Amino acid sequence: MAEPFKIIICGEGGQGALSVAEILAFAAFLQGKHSVATPHFSTEKRGGVSMAYVQISDEPIPFFKFDKADLWVVLSQRSIDRIFSFLQPGTKVIVNSFLVKDVSDIAQWQPHQIDATELAKVKLHKPRTFNMIILGAAAALVPGLDRKIFAQALAKHFGAKYDKDPALKELNEQAFNLGYDLMK
Repeated sequence: MAEPFKIIICGEGGQGALSVAEILAFAAFLQGKHSVATPHFSTEKRGGVSMAYVQISDEPIPFFKFDKADLWVVLSQRSIDRIFSFLQPGTKVIVNSFLVKDVSDIAQWQPHQIDATELAKVKLHKPRTFNMIILGAAAALVPGLDRKIFAQALAKHFGAKYDKDPALKELNEQAFNLGYDLMK
């Protein structure tokens, strides 16, 4: 990839937007790519708007922020307005349709509407894993990322939680693979 691949992720505090960004960037790093994940959030944590920038490249990344995204991930309805300006022709769009009910403003981008929350409830019996489903879907749309490296990136990010709850490792990997397979 000549230019950095630019991803913006936006949701409400506590939904895991920052974790998704960090895991994407770390997985790219593990593959020898240059990557950066930069958080941007309001003063509140849970319930406030939470946003993260991710860039992945074969070359050094000159600046951590950007104006237009190649991949746009929205976890809540109000996030659409918050990051609308990052859309450009060709931007790939993923929305969690459980919380994003109105996609009329972004219809021309043909958003991938994934009811990640319902999938997490029904297939995994753990609603909180919806963000790992979204992570898998996003990873599938980033050029040059190897699916296999994500188990290692997840283990790095959730290491302490995996130590306390070993079943969480398999659950997160299942959620990631579910989202990945939805895009392929």
